[in-house]
Amino acid sequence: MSRQGLLALCCGAALMLLLLLLQSRGPEGPPQPAPSAAAVTPIPVPSTPQEECGGHDGELVVATGNDVSTGSVRREVFDEWNNLHKPAADPPAKLLEISGSTDVRRAQMAALAQAGSCEYDVLVLDVAWVTEFARHGYIQPIELGDQGGRFLTGPLEAGQIDGEQYGVPFAADAPLEYRRLDRQSGGYLLQLDDNEMGTINFLEMIALGGGKVLDGDDMTRVALDDDRDDTWEALRSSKRVLSSPEESVTVLRESLQVDEDRSVVAFKEGRIGEQPVSYMRNWPIAFHQLASDPRMRGQDLKLLFDVRAPAAEGGVLGGSVLAVSQHIKPNKLRPARRLIDRLTSQEVQARLFACGGYSPVLTEVYEIYEAGRGHACPRQATTDITSASLAELATLASETRESIERAEPRPKSPYYAQFSEIFRRCARGVWENKVTEEEFFSSVGALEAALNGRVPDDRPPC
Repeated sequence: MSRQGLLALCCGAALMLLLLLLQSRGPEGPPQPAPSAAAVTPIPVPSTPQEECGGHDGELVVATGNDVSTGSVRREVFDEWNNLHKPAADPPAKLLEISGSTDVRRAQMAALAQAGSCEYDVLVLDVAWVTEFARHGYIQPIELGDQGGRFLTGPLEAGQIDGEQYGVPFAADAPLEYRRLDRQSGGYLLQLDDNEMGTINFLEMIALGGGKVLDGDDMTRVALDDDRDDTWEALRSSKRVLSSPEESVTVLRESLQVDEDRSVVAFKEGRIGEQPVSYMRNWPIAFHQLASDPRMRGQDLKLLFDVRAPAAEGGVLGGSVLAVSQHIKPNKLRPARRLIDRLTSQEVQARLFACGGYSPVLTEVYEIYEAGRGHACPRQATTDITSASLAELATLASETRESIERAEPRPKSPYYAQFSEIFRRCARGVWENKVTEEEFFSSVGALEAALNGRVPDDRPPC
């Protein structure tokens, strides 16, 4: 690729990344006159010649977020693929960690796809963004054949768009409730920071509290008006129902400035600022982050916390899929599929679960661990990391599977990012006492417009 071509491609991708990041921010300043709402037209994906699209001929690049697993087991899986399992003729797989933030990662992946770049061959894509990447032509369908029956239904369907499979389930996620056993008088910590985790937690807050935000087969109907009283009460309530419906605890206001990582730290320390913490909502991967810390075990090495699926339906389905870039070079297609098959094998999925904390996507892995027939992490006796025991993994598998099977997906809309930003801004405004009930429910039109790719013709309501 020529220097001029590379420069043009990089500049174009950088400009598109900037536009995508700005698009995710709310409007500032006084409202400006604007024409009536119009549909958003996706930026066309250029047909960049293969020799001009960049990329690395000698590597199969897998773009992902940071490896947050205990002991970086995901990197070990890739090293073993390259050294032990990869066919000799296939290019080595390179795990490229581009951002720990799902919002920034989405913007960067989309910007390069819009620029026609072949920089990334396989994308580890958050399930919330599959529709956007599929309908905008950034990724291509992948045929599973009779292998689809191996996967849990929710994660499998999350990768299906318009009747075709665009993503192969890689890791599943659904909310779990963590409770300290040695101190139960503290508050409940959510993750209500101004990012996608905030959106997820506000959606769960309303749904678990008996309200409703979304409905329909693809969760693309805004249902805030269905039962305003229950929805408003669920959003305004300072209480969180625990795994037993008769129990509830106060949600800490500090949750507004908390993300997943900071909530884990606060849960370990038992406080955030001056407030005691005894409960936390988090993903299943937090279990290993806690269980590997000696402070979270007693002298008898038993855990000082337990974990349960939410008491009611309404959790949000998370996780990731493996998707093949539309711009992958033809000679990499079969190597990419072989790598994906390996990453979704029973052996690798069980290892990622036992050693790293990534929730499996295969029904078989859950059945094995729930029956006590799995294996604890083989590194248990050779490192300083305190790995989860087989009994602990059995409990985690059971509670995680229950939560996943009851969780609801986010809207299958290519414009979900716009919906997420508007909804989160309004919900946070309620918690910050800046948005009234009338203002919150007046956002229905803007939320519907966002999901349908319509540009609001006035200032958003919140």
